[in-house]
Amino acid sequence: MTQKPNFDQTENLEDEQRIIEYLRSHRDFLERHPDLLIDMQVSHDSGNGVSLIERQVDVLRENNQALRKKLRALIEAAEQNESLNQQLYEVLLAAIVQNDLDTALNVLPDTVKEQFDLPLAVIRLSVDDHDMQARTEIADKADIEYQQLHARVAHGRSVCDDRLPTQVLKYLFADQAETVGSCALVPLGVGDPLGVLALASPDENRFRADLGTLFLNRLGVVVGVVLKRLLG
Repeated sequence: MTQKPNFDQTENLEDEQRIIEYLRSHRDFLERHPDLLIDMQVSHDSGNGVSLIERQVDVLRENNQALRKKLRALIEAAEQNESLNQQLYEVLLAAIVQNDLDTALNVLPDTVKEQFDLPLAVIRLSVDDHDMQARTEIADKADIEYQQLHARVAHGRSVCDDRLPTQVLKYLFADQAETVGSCALVPLGVGDPLGVLALASPDENRFRADLGTLFLNRLGVVVGVVLKRLLG
């Protein structure tokens, strides 16, 4: 009795032959699609050559290393955020107990410097009362330097910037202006800024323009609300 051909098997063999021919003419196919190696099953007996299973192990190892690197980055970011939250909390505690403007203008910049390990932190407030302008921190709205500062944070968000004009740096940091490698300008309060908190470091990378400013914005809200209360 003549056995009928198994058409399904014949079609599978034809498909396999086409795959073989394709792979032979595209020998870099698996190199270009290494993710396929993870799902393939092959025996490990490869003689003197490198088997697919060995290549699979290499790919899995590379993926594992990449995942470990991402995990380390996430852990470092979480630790940094936790540290920043604690520093912001300490500034908040120092701020809410202030009952006198003069004392606050001394204590708050010093607290910010201590908590964030900064050599320079200064406040500039715009106040209409000319009697208060005896203090360095109280700015005249007509000052060109203050107008330049205010313009940079008028949108209500902090700015990390190491390109401040020399006269503005001197306006903020006096004889220490030449030591500034990078700085951040933080608007004080909510809405139209009451003033500016300027932070500076000799490190050129401390306040890069591409850094996030979420914590700086929160710092500015805390300090600004307290100072507005003390100004009456």
